Amino acid sequence: MTDTAIQTTLSAEEWKVVMALREIPDSPLRAKVSGLLAELVRFIQQPRCLGMQSDGFPCGTPHTSCEECQHMLQVLDDLAARVPAQN
Repeated sequence: MTDTAIQTTLSAEEWKVVMALREIPDSPLRAKVSGLLAELVRFIQQPRCLGMQSDGFPCGTPHTSCEECQHMLQVLDDLAARVPAQN
């Protein structure tokens, strides 16, 4: 994988995620995981539910309890339950 190097400051948690991603061998699986993480982060940063909220305004914040955000939380909970815990 050839990308342009960047300089930035990361928290310990951010560094852990970056290093975990970098440790995945260059493969279609790595590309899929990287793409999925990018899309997941994009959705969480800017949720755009298709429907309107009960107050008539479109959803635009992950702090609401709309159906789409609740569905995403359930998907993440299900995924977390399927991934074996590392000790």
